[in-house]
Amino acid sequence: MSGETKKRFPFHESIVGAIRHAFNANEMECLSLLIKKTKIPRGHDEIIAAWNQRARDLLLPIDNAFGVPVDLQDQKKEAEAEELAKSQAERDAVERQLNRDRSFAAGSL
Repeated sequence: MSGETKKRFPFHESIVGAIRHAFNANEMECLSLLIKKTKIPRGHDEIIAAWNQRARDLLLPIDNAFGVPVDLQDQKKEAEAEELAKSQAERDAVERQLNRDRSFAAGSL
C-alpha cells in the first residue's frame, strides 16, 4: 500500500453515491439492508431523494422500495429527538453552572 491517504466521506455522503450507481434491484436490496442496519445521524433527506430517484430509474415500486424511505424517516425523527435532548442537557448544565456561580458570588459579598 502506498503512503497516499484516501479521502474518506461520512456514511450519508458515501451511500448516496452507492445508491446512484446501483445496477439493479439486487444491489438496491443489499444497500437497503446496510442502510437499515446502520445508525445514520444526518443526511436522511439526501439519502431518501437519491433512493427514490434510483428506484424510479430501475422501475422499482416506490410504495415499498425495500422499506428504506420509511426507515430513514424514522431514523431522522430519532436523530432529531437525540439532538434536542443533547441541546437541552447542555442548556441545563450551563444553567446549573450559572446558579452555582451566582450562589458563590452572593456568598462572598
